[in-house]
Order: sequence, then C-alpha cells, then structure tokens
Amino acid sequence: MSRLTISTAFALLLGFAFGVQAINPNAGTTGFNFLKIGVGARASALGGAYSTVSGDVEATSWNPAGLYGIKHRSAVLSLNKYLVNSQAGFASIAIPSINGPWAISANYVTYGKMRRTDIEGRDLGSFSASDIAIYTTFTRAFKNRRIIVGTNFKMVYSSIDTYNSDAYAIDLGLQLVGPVKGMRIGASLSNVGIVRSPYAGDSKDQLPVHIRVGISHTPVHMPMPMLLALDLNVPNDNDAYFSFGMEMELVSGLFIRPGYSLQQTGSTGEDPLGLSAGTGIQHEQYRIDYSYSSFVDLGETHRISLTGHF
Repeated sequence: MSRLTISTAFALLLGFAFGVQAINPNAGTTGFNFLKIGVGARASALGGAYSTVSGDVEATSWNPAGLYGIKHRSAVLSLNKYLVNSQAGFASIAIPSINGPWAISANYVTYGKMRRTDIEGRDLGSFSASDIAIYTTFTRAFKNRRIIVGTNFKMVYSSIDTYNSDAYAIDLGLQLVGPVKGMRIGASLSNVGIVRSPYAGDSKDQLPVHIRVGISHTPVHMPMPMLLALDLNVPNDNDAYFSFGMEMELVSGLFIRPGYSLQQTGSTGEDPLGLSAGTGIQHEQYRIDYSYSSFVDLGETHRISLTGHF
C-alpha cells in the first residue's frame, strides 16, 4: 500500500465523518459521566484520537495497550480547567517489567461549591460534588511485539452532597502493527462493569461504555517527524463520531498538535467544529504539554501535563 493510498483512506474516512448526523435517543442516560472526559494535554490537543498511541503513560485512559513501549519508570501529572468552573486532574506512575509495563493511575473531577435552594429559590447554603476513578493497568506483547494487549481494572466513586455511588469496571485494549511501515491500528472497550451501590434506592446508573477503533500513520521520508491519527468512537449513550489529530515536530523537542472531535459539534451541524490545538516541549527526560479545546455553547478548556521518566 502506497503513501497515496493511505492518504486517500484518511480523506475518505474524514469525508464520511462530516456526513454523519443523527440524534441518539440514549443521549444523557448514563451515570459516572466524568469517565468520558479525556485526560492529558497531548491527547486532548489531538482531538482525542489516541487509541493507537503507544509508549505513553497518558495512553492508559484511552487504550490500556498504549502503555506498552515504556522503557523507564515514568510518571505524569495533568491538570484540566474544565467546563462551568469544574476542575479535573490525572496522575499516573508506570513501571516497566519483564512481562510488560504496568501502571497505577487516578482520574478525578471536582465541581466546586454549588448553591442549595428550596422549591421557591431561597438560598439554603451550598453543597459539593466530586468523582474519582483509581485503576491498575497491565500490558503484554505477542507475536514478536506486533500484537499488544492491555487491561485496566477500575474502582469508581462518585459523590454529590450526602449521596454517593460506586462501581467496578474494566477496560480492554489492543494495538497492532499495520501492514505498512509507520502504520498502527488500535481498538479499545472502556467502562464495562457493574454499579455496586446506587445513589439512592435500588435504581443503578448505567456505566458509559465506549468503543474506540483507530488508525495512525507516521509517514516516512518527511522533512519533519509527523503523526496522523484518526479514531472512530462509539459510546453507548450518544452518536458515533470521529476524532482526528496531527502531531508535527518542528525542531528537536518542539511539537505542535492540531486536532478536532466531531463530538463537540452542534447537534444541528450548523455550529462550528469543536477545534483543539496544543504544543509540547521535550527536554531530556521531561515533557510539558499544553492543549486548548472548544465546546459548542459551553466554552473552552485548558489542560497542562508534565511527564517524565526516572
């Protein structure tokens, strides 16, 4: 398969993506929705097209197989100024081993103080809400490292005022070396599990199950290193959508990353795309990344991540 054929395939997939518009009756029917918030500045800058990225600690949240390739003990801390004054964060530490690297990670969201009122709107003080997921990642390689598999085991806890709920879930991930040099194929299934304890009564929320299938390509003989990535996302509570990202290394250690996600497009298709962009600087064993994302009618988000190995 030539580079022209690969480029044509990307173009056809993108063209199909722009034509897909539908209304999903399951929108907004799941709980623990913080699990749908992407982590990491690099991944967010690429529009969330991250199912094929490997050797990155942040990849565990997108595709657990992406942890494979880490050669040193590594850690990441990411902070996210999210929508409506909420704050999110992600921290992970990865350890290489003979059988494949493993990691321990935590993903949290806090929503700050919110007003409590009665049915007539009188102020009754305030309350808070927060969510957290803690998980362990394991990876293995097969067929001379051409097939990588990964698994996350998650514990999830959510609270709002005096109510709380918890759940247990797993993520499954797969990455394959493509038939063309520089090509990688990835797939993941996220948040499959059970809700152990509901907020109240016997009504248990459904977990936000998410399927990702992606392809990426690093073209050879380019004047600068480049990554092209495309993901098809299929959530169980909304429409399927595409995400696309491109990473270019302008000079040694300096990266720029444009991207977009059709998930952030207005439901009528008349609003502009939710664009994303970011940059990264690599210096020796440390990398700092920044990303900006826009959401139709909701505002914008800013993320910053610090990654290093030791």
